[in-house]
Amino acid sequence: MEGCDDLLLQLEQILENDELIDEIGFIHPTQFSTLDTSFDSHSVQFNTQFFWNKDHKLAISSEILSSLYRAAIQKHSCARRNYKTILSSCSEESSELLDSEKDLLRHSKALAILSPNFHTAWNSRKLVLSKHNDVILFLNELRLSTLILSYAPKSECAWSHRRWIIKLIAERFQILEGIIRNESELVKKICEKFKMNYRAWNHWCWLVSYMTTQQVLDELGTSRKWAEQHIADNSCFQFRRCLLVRALKTSSETDKAASYNEKSEFCAILEGELKWNDVLIRRYVGREALWMHRRFLSHCWIRKFANDLVNLFLDQEMQLVKTYLVASPDEFDDTLVQAYLAAAYFLWLSKLQTSPHIGNEIHNKLREAGDLISLLVKISPEKDLFWRSIGI
Repeated sequence: MEGCDDLLLQLEQILENDELIDEIGFIHPTQFSTLDTSFDSHSVQFNTQFFWNKDHKLAISSEILSSLYRAAIQKHSCARRNYKTILSSCSEESSELLDSEKDLLRHSKALAILSPNFHTAWNSRKLVLSKHNDVILFLNELRLSTLILSYAPKSECAWSHRRWIIKLIAERFQILEGIIRNESELVKKICEKFKMNYRAWNHWCWLVSYMTTQQVLDELGTSRKWAEQHIADNSCFQFRRCLLVRALKTSSETDKAASYNEKSEFCAILEGELKWNDVLIRRYVGREALWMHRRFLSHCWIRKFANDLVNLFLDQEMQLVKTYLVASPDEFDDTLVQAYLAAAYFLWLSKLQTSPHIGNEIHNKLREAGDLISLLVKISPEKDLFWRSIGI
């Protein structure tokens, strides 16, 4: 086998010569014989026993991963020390410093690809990039993290680095609308391919603060279908909550002092979300994520429209809760879970810190519902002491 440094050099040359690589696979040596080895204009000289590069795809033999990793760590460590030494003694325009930057970026790129959660490699890239003001360089960095996320979608370092780059672009160039749109497409694609990916959803929630009002409204529309198809994924509902909070914050100052009928835009959004949530609760019995989402929606409604139609809203919530309080056991106990969640939801309403008027209305509705505590104790006896300790 060739030396570790030679193999690393070949990998770095492939990455430099084909900057549009969008997929990397680490495959068993026996699988190389099944790959198409016909000529590709992007190809460079490398050992075809360990590497394959065609149509912007790269395959690396799993046989040499440990050797590549050791060599990459050593080269990166030397390049980082060398860069810091030169940085402290040379001017920013010196050719020696520029060469050391290129070395550090090249070795840190290989190391980040081989080990996506190697923090020091990403920090080295930040160290160099923070001293530049080139949007093309930053966009290439986004492309690198996209490549890494294609096979390591839960790499916290890659997601964190991506947010750092976007923040840098926002501060220096303010050309975010297209980037945010591409980010949304990337996260949507990753979430569809890799289910229950908290880090991807967390990134999407972070993006909301950079979205335009129209983008927020568009995302509320497009994410609805995804939520209906992944009803147990609470992260999607959390994303919708971030969008709704942003929509609430961007409502005009005149809207805050307006009456219920005048609060048309946000009111229509919130009403639509409540009705949609109602439909999902009736369709998917015993789903806690839906009831948690309803708590948020109810809180928004009561806070936003504290002096308008509170009785009507509470009547509607009471009717919804009563529908599920009569629980008859079924094969999977879904109806019992639904009754438990409905009762817990209305008890939660009673604990909201609201005005005395609204508080009295909620307690009156609570008395109309009957003895919810006894029902909760019956459904969930293991929490007997907790339920009975709640003062209503």
